[in-house]
Amino acid sequence: MQTSLRLSALSSLLLLTSSVMAADVAQITLENGAQVRLKDDFTWEYVITETKAAPNALATTAVVSTSSSVANVPSVALATQTVAAPVTTLTATAIAQPELLGSTAKDGIKVSFAEGQWKGDKLGLSFDLASTSNEHVTLVEVEASFFADNGTLLKTEKLEVWEAIFRMPETYLRKGEQRKSSVIWVEGIDKAQWQKQLINLKITEINSR
Repeated sequence: MQTSLRLSALSSLLLLTSSVMAADVAQITLENGAQVRLKDDFTWEYVITETKAAPNALATTAVVSTSSSVANVPSVALATQTVAAPVTTLTATAIAQPELLGSTAKDGIKVSFAEGQWKGDKLGLSFDLASTSNEHVTLVEVEASFFADNGTLLKTEKLEVWEAIFRMPETYLRKGEQRKSSVIWVEGIDKAQWQKQLINLKITEINSR
């Protein structure tokens, strides 16, 4: 009896672990050219980025001086070469179809990029949120990746797109509601490189009561 209970508990734990750590099972191409990654928890996501090898950095030369106690020994020049890190860029399909970006969903919560505005060098972002969750959501955090018009990754930053006010239930995001976030200001984005407003979103945290 105890062995059976232990096996049952272990089976439940393995099922829970596999659902939390979703693995890729296949990658397919749709009729519009977009690629989709299928996961073993029955979810899917667009493949919108690729990693390209960056060209090697220029070789640098370091000169090692001889010790003053050693006479008539010339200095030795050592040439070293460093390799630049790979570069993350959007796929050509994602650049051509920006509607693949800017929207994400998880556990009944959907977040979509609504609009951007500038105040000097600061970028103000607004998001639309919708809920089909049975939970009363108090916090939604997303990871926002900003891409230049040529597809190069500019910056990745976590943003709290929804945060309820303590002990004010009317500020909770409830099932069936569609709400708009306040303006969230971000620094470090070059306006000249972000004319196409290419932004990719991924929900990283949801809190509820």
